[in-house]
Amino acid sequence: MRQRALGLSAAVAVFVASFVACSSDPRPGNAEWLPKWDAIVAVVPQESEIGDPPDEQVCQDTLSALRTQNEGLLPSPNTAIDDLVADWTAIAEAAFFECPPEGGSFSEAYDELTTLENSIDTALSG
Repeated sequence: MRQRALGLSAAVAVFVASFVACSSDPRPGNAEWLPKWDAIVAVVPQESEIGDPPDEQVCQDTLSALRTQNEGLLPSPNTAIDDLVADWTAIAEAAFFECPPEGGSFSEAYDELTTLENSIDTALSG
């Protein structure tokens, strides 16, 4: 009977340890995540580098790089910025997919990207 109780206790201990491991926060730390964020932000060329009319090859290259760099951005270190990061990537990808974005100018997209970048930086530093 004692061995059976020890076996049951061991099984319960394994279950509890598994549950705790699965429920711990899988979010990366800032040190792990920030290089990925910085890399995707760096992919977006300066607005003056796109050309007017936009250079189709620049748009295609940027879109490809954005989609490649997007891997591993979510989850972010902070739940408060997950939606901001998702919005940033969606706006950037849409702008370079449409080339030029709806409305004919990259200015609005760049303004939105800058606003989101600032919000993300503020949330991470706060």
